[in-house]
Amino acid sequence: MSLSKASNKANLKWLIHPKKFLFFKIFVWFWLTVIGTIASLVFLSNIATNQVSNEKLRGPMQKNLEYTAKSIERSVTRHKKSVRDILSHPRLAKRKLLYLNSDQPELSLSSQVPPNEVDLSLLNFTKSMEPQVIFTEHYQAFGPIKVNVPEGLFYLYEINVNHQTPFFIRLKLMPIWLKILIALLASLALSFVFSRSLIAPINSLKQAAIALANGDLSARAKIDPQREDELGVLGRDFNSMAIQLERLLSAQKRLLADISHELRSPLTRLKMATGLAQMQTPEENQTYLLRIEKEANQLDKMIADVLQVSRLEAKSQALSLHKQSIEVIVEHVLNDAQFEANQSAKQLIVNGQLNAELNCDEALIASALENVLRNAIKYAEHTIHLTLQQSDAIYIEISDDGPGVAPENLTKLCEPFFRQSDARDRTSGGTGLGLAIAKNAIIAHNGSLTLHNHQQGGLCVQIVLPLDKH
Repeated sequence: MSLSKASNKANLKWLIHPKKFLFFKIFVWFWLTVIGTIASLVFLSNIATNQVSNEKLRGPMQKNLEYTAKSIERSVTRHKKSVRDILSHPRLAKRKLLYLNSDQPELSLSSQVPPNEVDLSLLNFTKSMEPQVIFTEHYQAFGPIKVNVPEGLFYLYEINVNHQTPFFIRLKLMPIWLKILIALLASLALSFVFSRSLIAPINSLKQAAIALANGDLSARAKIDPQREDELGVLGRDFNSMAIQLERLLSAQKRLLADISHELRSPLTRLKMATGLAQMQTPEENQTYLLRIEKEANQLDKMIADVLQVSRLEAKSQALSLHKQSIEVIVEHVLNDAQFEANQSAKQLIVNGQLNAELNCDEALIASALENVLRNAIKYAEHTIHLTLQQSDAIYIEISDDGPGVAPENLTKLCEPFFRQSDARDRTSGGTGLGLAIAKNAIIAHNGSLTLHNHQQGGLCVQIVLPLDKH
């Protein structure tokens, strides 16, 4: 029972605080559109002039008019009176305005003198029609009904003079194109305003989500703090999630950096102890100590890489920026890479050349290029291609003819410690830090590093470094 009451209370909550619910806003905007359309029609109907509309006359009004016509014919025949005398009789003259229209305008008669604004000549075009209700700006007319008397053929109309034209009559007098135009403009204008208020926070959420997915942990949705409907709540919840995510990832990176930093002290002591032990250990036991030293050096290198990645990701790496020829940097890296490729019986082919100076941290750029080249040499079957281009920026492309990377893993390759499933061992897969260091080093110089697979097979890494603008 308590659950049922809670459910009913939740369902009726929008009645207590309607502004907090999108349903209510959509409902209100819908009716505002309807009311705005009607208000526009009312306003413009007041300025509609000299318009005439008609519809077929039916029911009691037609029968009553037919009865009046027969009464006039009968009175003229029996009492030998003129049509003018019959129309001027108080029984007809005081009760309503009757108008007998003749084919000869000078013979037309009316039971009362019509007001100045009543233009009865507008009825001339209706004499050949069936009985109609004729709407004009200042009056309504019912007819025509033929009245055949010795004086000639007349067309009987009953005139209802409007001192204040009813809204629906004014609306009916408006041209169809104007009615449609008003409805379209009013609904379009109000719908546009509503759509903007509805779509703006959704677009802001979309842009923030895309930025967050691309690694920008500072991305936030721009939501009005005073907005209390579902979109406002969703936007604030999204921002809370983004803040929490940023805190968790920052804490994770900080923890990794702190652990790596703390490991260096015992590792240094281990290497010192290993060195002392080598001095006092017999020759036949040196193999084990050399193995310990090698593993300690690899661990030291791994910790150094982790610290470098952490500093680059946190943008706390102090860059030693100097004007340096990019050609010199590439040449130094190529000397080592060429030797490593030859040792692996693989061919490194260089296309193009660079002739520009770059304000950069030489060691960091060299480390990035070295990591990418070593990765290409490791996984290439026979050939590695290095393409150098220079225009508005420096373009470096490094590709191999290896097996390539699964498409779903391309975006993960530059994540720290990520290795493909078929290369998880240390010997073949490495630590998974090389490309992470390379990408963050390039980003630190306002450049970009992207990866894609060749159609012929193999991984292609594209590096773009912006040139200094003078």
